[in-house]
Amino acid sequence: MQLKKRILIVSSEVWRDEISGGNVLTNLFSGFMYEYEFAQVYTNSQLPSNLVCKSYFHLAEGEMFGSLKRRSPFGKSLFFENFPKNDPECQKSEDITSRGFFSFARKLRWEIMQTIRYAFWRYSKWETPALKKFIVDFNPDFVFAPMYYDLHVLRLDRYISRLTGKRLIAYVYDDHLSLKQFSLSPFYWINRVILHFAVIRTAKYYGLLYSMTQEQIDEYEPILKVPMKLLKKGGDFYKIDPKLEKLNDPLRIIFGGNLFYKRDAVLQKVVRAIQKINIDKVKIQLFVYTQAPLTAELKDMLHDGRSSFLMGKVSNEELMKIYSKSDIALHVESMGLKQRLITRLSFSTKIIDLMTAGRCLVAICWAKSAPFRYLQAEDAAICISDPDKIQMQIQQLVDNPELIREYGIKSWKCGKKNHDIQQITEELKKDFKAFNSPSNIVVL
Repeated sequence: MQLKKRILIVSSEVWRDEISGGNVLTNLFSGFMYEYEFAQVYTNSQLPSNLVCKSYFHLAEGEMFGSLKRRSPFGKSLFFENFPKNDPECQKSEDITSRGFFSFARKLRWEIMQTIRYAFWRYSKWETPALKKFIVDFNPDFVFAPMYYDLHVLRLDRYISRLTGKRLIAYVYDDHLSLKQFSLSPFYWINRVILHFAVIRTAKYYGLLYSMTQEQIDEYEPILKVPMKLLKKGGDFYKIDPKLEKLNDPLRIIFGGNLFYKRDAVLQKVVRAIQKINIDKVKIQLFVYTQAPLTAELKDMLHDGRSSFLMGKVSNEELMKIYSKSDIALHVESMGLKQRLITRLSFSTKIIDLMTAGRCLVAICWAKSAPFRYLQAEDAAICISDPDKIQMQIQQLVDNPELIREYGIKSWKCGKKNHDIQQITEELKKDFKAFNSPSNIVVL
């Protein structure tokens, strides 16, 4: 009997299907389950929930803070005999970072909090015999290490590469390298410069680096001097019939996701535009599904009970069903200078989910962002780069139902052509099989 190859995944995020990073891991590796065995080292405080991986080493951030007080090491291995989705421990898992000090720090989003967090991790005792034993016993053939805005995870990547003698296969979702940014906070620049050089240092351990956008490859490859390839999230384009026979009355437009980087400011403009369109009669309604913490003022703005409704959090499976019963799927990015520069090289994985729904995709984002240029080039969405034109574009959809049907099909066809999960999985398997990781790593 041929033994399975082993892939160790190193990440900041917990591997839960309903969380963006965890959903990407499931999307990429579900097709690997029968040929590969998985283990994960991660630093989020939640417990996992997925059908792919059973074995974990948990460096919980909440325990890290406690260990600093006790001046003791932390971290423990977890193993789920049954799939974690069915494990009661995972079903009752609660993220400690949503309580107390952690909740306070996250809501403030002060850069100094990130600086303090970096310092805490720097002096914590995560490098333990238990972690070493977990990694050595698993003896990975490959180490897959997505790039995060976390110095401690980059440090962990380097440690594991040296310990295993394996070069890393990495995946960058956002821009963690460029200094083409804007902020008036000195702590932002302290964090950014430290991260910039930490990424360059860690790249010496990479054997292959994936990106979601060609723009990022063009910018990173000359600096990091690492082979790079394009890898977007895939979708199943065989479950949904994109043909809309009958539209809802009033029309239903759905937004689902987080409100990071001031996306809420764009959503407020959408709400105001719809309210004006509905001044005499309700013709279209916006439904917002998010788990983001909201102020009372923002709740009132996003929920008027007539044109807009704040629906709270639902699972990814539920959200996809909601999209399939809607008319328009909405994607927004912030228009602020700081946020534009932060996200200019990013490609939201949510866009692929929207394409699989087979509904008219409306994308409101900066014209120079990677998603806008891609969707416009593919003619896969109604693309809006000027906030002042939101009302006019939505009114056009209200007045032209055939345009909604047309772009529902265009979005789905673009996804099927470029993001078919079966094709992506096969290409990824080829890369892993062809990947040549040397038996020793010597990087200072």
